[in-house]
Amino acid sequence: MSVDQLSSTFAALADPTRRAILARLTTGEATVTELAEPFDVSLPAISKHLKVLERAGLIARGRSAQWRPCRLEAAPLRDANDWLERYRQFWEAASTASTSTCGSSRRRPGDRRSRRMSTMSDTATERELVITRVFDAPRELVFECWTDPNHLARWWGPSGFTAPSVTVNGTEGGAWRTCIRNEEGVEYWSSGVYLEIRPPERLVFSFTWDPVADQPVEDTLVTVTFADRDGKTEMAFHQSGFDTVESRDGHESGWRECFADLAAYVAGGAR
Repeated sequence: MSVDQLSSTFAALADPTRRAILARLTTGEATVTELAEPFDVSLPAISKHLKVLERAGLIARGRSAQWRPCRLEAAPLRDANDWLERYRQFWEAASTASTSTCGSSRRRPGDRRSRRMSTMSDTATERELVITRVFDAPRELVFECWTDPNHLARWWGPSGFTAPSVTVNGTEGGAWRTCIRNEEGVEYWSSGVYLEIRPPERLVFSFTWDPVADQPVEDTLVTVTFADRDGKTEMAFHQSGFDTVESRDGHESGWRECFADLAAYVAGGAR
C-alpha cells in the first residue's frame, strides 16, 4: 500500500460517522437511505461521507436501477491492518505488563483489556467490533470450522485456553454452547442461538457469556461473512451490543487470538 493510499484510508476512518457506515456495511449492502437512518443528518451529508469512503476505496457503489447500493471493500482495511501489525509487539507488551498487575481476579476471557486510550465517543455504533482477516484456505473449510463442533474445539478460545465442551445445533434457531478453560483450570461458558446460516457465505448468531461474579451480562450479536479470494477466504467479523468501548476492546484482543489459532489450524489442513 502506498503512503498516499494509507493516508487516504486513515483520513476516511477519522470520522465517527464514516466508521459507523462501514460497520453497517459489514452486515451487507445498503442504500444511501438505509445508511442515513441511524443518523440525525441529511441525505446530502451522508452522500458526502460516502464519496470520501469511495475515494479511499473503502466502499463501492453498484448500479441497481436508481438505488446504487453501497458495499464494503475490505482491501484498504486489510492493508491498514498489515501496517498496524508492525507495532503489535508494542501494545501487546504493554498489555502483558498491565495484566501482570491484576493478580488472579476472575475475569472473562473477553475482558482481557489492553487499556488502550480511545478518542471515540461512547455511542452504540462505536461499541461495535469489526475484524477482517484473510485465511489461506477455501471458504467452505473456514465456514465449516465455525459450525462443526470438532473444528470449533480446535481454535475456540484465546491463547492458553482449551475448549473441553462444544455443542452445536447447526440450524437456524438452533442453540450453541461452549466451555473454555484457562491454564489454571478456570472455566468460562458462553452460549447463543443461530439466527442465520448461509453456507459458505454468512453466519449470524447471538453471543452471551454466563454470569461471572458481579460482571454485567452482555447480549451481543455476531455476524461473520466469508468471501472467496482466489482460493483464500476473506472473513469479515462484526460484533455489536457491547455495553462499553472497554468491553469491545477486551473482546477484540480475545477474538484476534482465536483467529490466529484458526489461521494456523486451517493452514494445516484442519484435521
